[in-house]
Amino acid sequence: MAYSAQVKAKKSTAEQAISLIRSDDAVLVSGEPGALLDALYQGRERFQGLRLYSVFGFSSKAGANLYSREMAGHAQIVSTAQRGSEEKQQIFDNAEQVLVNLSEAEAYLENTCRPSVLLAHCPPLSEDGYFYLGIDEGCASAALTRGAKVIVQVNENLPLIHSHTCRIPLHGVYAICEHHEALPPSISAGSTSAEDEAIASFVAELIPHGATVQLGPGAIPGMVGRFLAQHKDLGIHTDCFHESQIDLIKNGAVNNSRKEILRGISVGAYFDAAPDSLAYLHKNPKVMMERLSWVCRPEVASQISGFVSVNAGLAVDFRAQVCTGNLGLGFMGGVGSHLDFARGAKRAKDGKSFIVMRSTRLGEDGARISNISPALPNGSLVSVPRSDVMYLATEYGVVNLRDIGIKERVNALISIAHPDFREWLTEEAEKTGYIKRP
Repeated sequence: MAYSAQVKAKKSTAEQAISLIRSDDAVLVSGEPGALLDALYQGRERFQGLRLYSVFGFSSKAGANLYSREMAGHAQIVSTAQRGSEEKQQIFDNAEQVLVNLSEAEAYLENTCRPSVLLAHCPPLSEDGYFYLGIDEGCASAALTRGAKVIVQVNENLPLIHSHTCRIPLHGVYAICEHHEALPPSISAGSTSAEDEAIASFVAELIPHGATVQLGPGAIPGMVGRFLAQHKDLGIHTDCFHESQIDLIKNGAVNNSRKEILRGISVGAYFDAAPDSLAYLHKNPKVMMERLSWVCRPEVASQISGFVSVNAGLAVDFRAQVCTGNLGLGFMGGVGSHLDFARGAKRAKDGKSFIVMRSTRLGEDGARISNISPALPNGSLVSVPRSDVMYLATEYGVVNLRDIGIKERVNALISIAHPDFREWLTEEAEKTGYIKRP
């Protein structure tokens, strides 16, 4: 390889690479490079008050160590989303969450966090002398535009996904650590139910041929992709690139022939699929990774005719306020891209946005609770405000809430609630004056 001498000169162990980091650095982590994160944890005594930034937080075993009691005081971790394990670690005062829309995450990192170091997880160097950013670009551009010190972990198990923006030139890398770890399991490969299939089938029926589709993380949006297999001339412009979308490319349902932006190319910002499906993306000229903030920007999606977004919700109230992150008090989830894509779809010609959710959930006592209610539980996070909601789907149907009055909205929501709760919901709506029975 033409670059072999330069690569050899920059090779180091994970421990040697981490030695380049100082306590006063702001470190942005892209793609969870396990060996580098483990070395950071093992060498924690060197650091006091190190700042670590990640868009989605850490889910690997090496990353989980960063939230431990042993890391408290050595590093402060900031992310835009949190899982249950991260929420618990706030008691150690080394985990913090910042609430930003994903379309604004790059600007927040670049202008407020000001990364001085980038830890990136990449496949081997390409023939054109670039390290491409694996399966999650992690807003790395926020560090690259600031001239951050770049440390790369090379992993031959990662696919090389083409990009004009999500790549790092070899001359911009300070250290290269090789560690070929297994890829993380899919976060959207959870178990599905008959209810999920019903929801997905309802939504798929309302997605026309030629639409460009965004499917958010989660089992139900991924299931929608399964029900689009017989569609024609679909396009993909999405943050989360599901396994079902890869299948749509394979079977010919997706060709991006009608998409105004990057016509002929399927676009994603992070890729969530099984290893064999990810291998299909390796150097695939019809698939491209683009910057997360650009992909999620409403102004971009609004330029795509027939743009359709599908994202998972947890609950909705009579006002049509949608909770997608955390029910009740707590820090789970994050703002995400729900509102970005809802607004992009709303502005696009013939656009549609869907919030998909099961009609009920189980409470801590095992009792069934309606996900459609007069009011969200106290402290619940509203990710999509009432003014931006379009379609909402449960296993009992789909309703379009756009441009209709509050009384109509309440009646529509009750019509797709679980039958066991419809009478109660109607009584509550009468008490509050939303509706009157004839």
